[in-house]
Amino acid sequence: MTATDLLLTADYDLAFTEAGDLTAGESDAQHLNLLLLTSQGEWRADPLVGVGLWRYQNAPYGPAQAQELQREVAVQLQRDGYQVLENNLADLSAAKLNAVRP
Repeated sequence: MTATDLLLTADYDLAFTEAGDLTAGESDAQHLNLLLLTSQGEWRADPLVGVGLWRYQNAPYGPAQAQELQREVAVQLQRDGYQVLENNLADLSAAKLNAVRP
């Protein structure tokens, strides 16, 4: 089952059609991206949403941090209704994350 929502541009602005209408479409990839990039407290509707990936990108990253990040990502995705199929974040430059909505 795929989610449909309003789409955003690469700059995270609302996307519009050439006719000036809001663009809607398959949004799972966008949703996962926003979940990873935002931190807890940034979503007014649910302050517990968000991984805050930037914290891991801007700090020393080793096995302990990778394990913590993998756990946080899994918790956030499961909490949002995703089934995690692959979650390998040991090396952020070659991260593998795959999740689907059942």
